[in-house]
Amino acid sequence: MRIALDAMGTDAAPDVEIEGAVAASLSSDTEVILVGDEAQITEKLSAFPKRGAVSVVHASQAIRMNEQPVLAIRKKRDASLMVALRLVKEGRADAMVSAGNTGAVMVGARTVLGPIRGVARSAISQTLPTATGRVVLLDLGANVDCTTRQLCEFAEMGIAYSQYALGVENPRVGLLNIGEEVEKGSQVAKEAHQALSAAPHINFIGNVEPKAMYQGVADVVVCDGFVGNIILKTSEAVAGLMAKLMREKLESSSMSKIGAVLARKSLMALKQTIDPNEYPGAPLLGINGIVIILHGSSTARGIENAIIGARTAFENRLNDHIREKIERMRGNTAIIWGRPI
Repeated sequence: MRIALDAMGTDAAPDVEIEGAVAASLSSDTEVILVGDEAQITEKLSAFPKRGAVSVVHASQAIRMNEQPVLAIRKKRDASLMVALRLVKEGRADAMVSAGNTGAVMVGARTVLGPIRGVARSAISQTLPTATGRVVLLDLGANVDCTTRQLCEFAEMGIAYSQYALGVENPRVGLLNIGEEVEKGSQVAKEAHQALSAAPHINFIGNVEPKAMYQGVADVVVCDGFVGNIILKTSEAVAGLMAKLMREKLESSSMSKIGAVLARKSLMALKQTIDPNEYPGAPLLGINGIVIILHGSSTARGIENAIIGARTAFENRLNDHIREKIERMRGNTAIIWGRPI
């Protein structure tokens, strides 16, 4: 199993990528190909005498976070993320992970690997914690405006990821909305509700509000990228605020500090639950290849989990199952307003 890792993606590249790659290789017997400035990576890699199966492929360029994705892809053909994608295209790697420019990864993946047949739009998904476990939310920003067909495709891809990457047997699917009632939401939301309700192979539970999503009523929740991105960033902001307020309160007095020491184990477990670095990254679904996207602020632990998550998705033939589900949806005349799509 070979995973190509864009070693120039994070805010602290390539140190974080190298540490995460070594940890993943040692813990999961995975071959990790670090793609980036060979001289710089090789020098830093020398600090790890025990490194597992980690190799380096040179890339002379890197795409920065503030660069315009389409223009950067055109100008920087030898950028680390582009070289990593070509390794997957050429069969020299089984999957690709990057914490670089999200837009560039999306454009590059669609350009180099291409979309899965029948998929109108690829979608970014993310595993989030809930009161009872976790939920897959998609799309998170790849598509600002979505059609009913695209929302149904997101549902099929989310089901495949939940089943074959996370091990959920029969994922419950919800449609993110402003209320549970059928008549709530935009025209597209109403049509998507009708379409998903008409699909007998989908375990559709109806509309779900954000509160219900975090209570764990669904395993997969579907929305357009505009709403999904706001939900994700708001959730991250609130989690950060709560952590900050908790630290301030725990440090406000001697008694509070003693309480913090006594509650240290529980607090560490809470941190692990809400820390995005403890989850397998954000897969870009609908692409002919396994592509995992991470935050630029990801830690080595986040890199390690993304690599292991990419391995799991590839081993369980995630994309083959997505193809099967998309074909089934397209062949079911009841899926979209009573007619094929």
